[in-house]
Amino acid sequence: MKKLKSAGFAALYLAIPIVMQFLIAVVLGMQMLALNFVSGGTGQVDFNQIQERFQSSQYNLILVALLNFIFIVGFGLWYYFIRTRRDVSPVDYRMVVSRKSILCTLGLAVASQFVCNIIMTLFAILFPDVYRGYVDLAQSFDINVLPPWAMLFIVTVWSPLAEELIFRAMIFRTLRKGFSFLPAAVISGVLFGVYHMNWVQGVYAAALGVLLAFTYEKTNSLLGCYLFHLMFNLLSYVIEGIQSSGILPDIVLGIVLLALEIGSLVGIGFFIRRFSKLYPKRPDVRVEVGEEVQLVEKDGE
Repeated sequence: MKKLKSAGFAALYLAIPIVMQFLIAVVLGMQMLALNFVSGGTGQVDFNQIQERFQSSQYNLILVALLNFIFIVGFGLWYYFIRTRRDVSPVDYRMVVSRKSILCTLGLAVASQFVCNIIMTLFAILFPDVYRGYVDLAQSFDINVLPPWAMLFIVTVWSPLAEELIFRAMIFRTLRKGFSFLPAAVISGVLFGVYHMNWVQGVYAAALGVLLAFTYEKTNSLLGCYLFHLMFNLLSYVIEGIQSSGILPDIVLGIVLLALEIGSLVGIGFFIRRFSKLYPKRPDVRVEVGEEVQLVEKDGE
């Protein structure tokens, strides 16, 4: 019963942003039909120009930013209420923001970024058509689509906060009440991958979601996985900037990136191990607080 309840609430938390995106798409579609009707009836509206604007990367990014604002406010307030009124398990923020913890978090994010590069390379080799579709999609997140400061804010600061609130603070936390860590992390990771709605992003986002769930599990806070996600997204622009800058010859840059990708396979295991030592496993003692479940330490531990 507990598993069914936690899975049901997790599905509800996932359905909310999906339904909202669907409703907005319907509203925009109705606006397009109305504009098309007006354009056909009077000839005073340049429908093609308006359609291009609605379908532009700039417009879509601004729409994503506004949607994320709604998610941050809504899920943020609900998460704050839960953590302060119901799930009151303590968080050692001094440990979360300690030098060792931040270094491990950032190291895990860097290693994850290069492992994702390996995944994308495999897609390019094994499924070139699928990968080309991803490349076309990725162009909408180019640093020059909007002013660079706006792109960096939306992609590296704003969107990660919204996604962490939805998938770790709400979905993973809720699943964790009914499942042990691994099933909860895998389920939330798969849902995170499905949410991206394309195969390439879906595969690496699912793997990333498991690592982000691991970070939340260890730190028992949103801050750790948010820093992880922020660094991961930022690093993609850093790598892109280095590649396009011409600072290094292509052959040298290729060798460096290959070495980093190979090293990242070892690096992920290393940083997971270091993270586990920093944050010992919490005792599996559960206390009901209202409808929420918290973990507390055993006496004497």
